[in-house]
Amino acid sequence: MKILRVDDFFLSDDHAFSLFDMHHQMMEDVHGHEFDELVIVRHGSGFHIINDQVQFICQGDFFLVSSCDIHCYESANELSVINILLHRTRNFHFIQNIDSLKEGIRLRTLPPKNKRLALNENELEKIIRLAGVVNNKNVTDYDADYFSSTESALLAIISLLYRCATTKEEKTGRVESGKRYLINHLLENYHCAISWQGLCETSGITKRTMFRFIKQTTGYTPEKFQLRYRLLKTQELLRTTDYSIGEIALMCGFTHHARLTEAYKKQFSRTPSQERARVSNSVI
Repeated sequence: MKILRVDDFFLSDDHAFSLFDMHHQMMEDVHGHEFDELVIVRHGSGFHIINDQVQFICQGDFFLVSSCDIHCYESANELSVINILLHRTRNFHFIQNIDSLKEGIRLRTLPPKNKRLALNENELEKIIRLAGVVNNKNVTDYDADYFSSTESALLAIISLLYRCATTKEEKTGRVESGKRYLINHLLENYHCAISWQGLCETSGITKRTMFRFIKQTTGYTPEKFQLRYRLLKTQELLRTTDYSIGEIALMCGFTHHARLTEAYKKQFSRTPSQERARVSNSVI
């Protein structure tokens, strides 16, 4: 497994953080790193798998991956992210005591939680502007002015994310709330037969708008998105639990063991039994 090293990503030994604007985040193999990583999704979508647990991510989502975690991305659909790398031991020049903010973000945004605590459009735009403050500081002389301005921007970003993660207030309008409800509903009920007409009525969105929104957001038709998420949840349970394959099939919405095996092999080029054997061999 690849481990991303501090020396490859931090500008100098004086830097306690680095920021990268990744306009085309590609699918990656499972990897770890020597630093913490704060991720904000600015555009597109995909599946983020951390410690073998899957979560769907799209515009406005954010999460923190610690140096103890391993993760990867799957099915990236025009995924664009802001990556903020945070050194584990270096001191900031002007910031103190942000660990509690980082931990608050981490605990509220990583699996097994399915509900999205997404930034609204204005909040996301503010973070993009703050990230620009850091990236536009194109200097080689890392003086007090440089670190005060870049660390101020970082603290503002982390504070905004923490507030968003901890508040329960609904910050968006009716249409946007309906779309957020729609995504949350699909994630929470991936194992069920979904009544699309009933979902339209509950979310306040027409069926045509709903199907178009799901395709634009996920890159999949509603049925294909549900199947893809079911298979990734199956993979998660095969890797992290002792449930039998038959039990997992029912838990993930497959009517029979054989249907799961057929779909799983088509998607991953191996059967559920072979997946579980791989996990057992890696533990040994």
